[in-house]
Amino acid sequence: MTPTYSWQRVQPPRTASVTKRTMAFGADAVIVFGLAWLLTFVLAALGVLSVPDIKVLGQNNRAAGLLWLVSIFELPILLAYFTVLEGFGGRTPGKILLTLRVANIDKSPTDVFHAFLRNLLRLLWVTPFGPAFILLDWWSLAATELDQRMGDLAAGTVVLDERA
Repeated sequence: MTPTYSWQRVQPPRTASVTKRTMAFGADAVIVFGLAWLLTFVLAALGVLSVPDIKVLGQNNRAAGLLWLVSIFELPILLAYFTVLEGFGGRTPGKILLTLRVANIDKSPTDVFHAFLRNLLRLLWVTPFGPAFILLDWWSLAATELDQRMGDLAAGTVVLDERA
């Protein structure tokens, strides 16, 4: 039996294209990367953490240690950034720029729990099998009726294109 969504009785929502979603994520990724750098520099300047020397080609390299610290902070910042902004407004700066909004299947605003769930699966992208999970997300975008990636399917959310 095929599930019947409430929108099927009216008009299906205008979902975001893969291109717009990718561009919005790219803009947000730049912000998250900047926040991770800022946090790392502030904590290092305050003496809360020290930048380790990491051997690169047989020589100690503090820049590699700094990059390693930044990468550690990126994941929790990414999860918090997307969860808070999508959970309390359905939009991140990247989504605002491209007129996109995260909503529940019935177009109602999403909440923090569903925003957390949809973004938790995004963390699989940085595992050793990350490229496979990214391809799985792209496949689900193409295969689902409402252009949902795996995180959207798990949370029951959809990314709407408000300009369409």
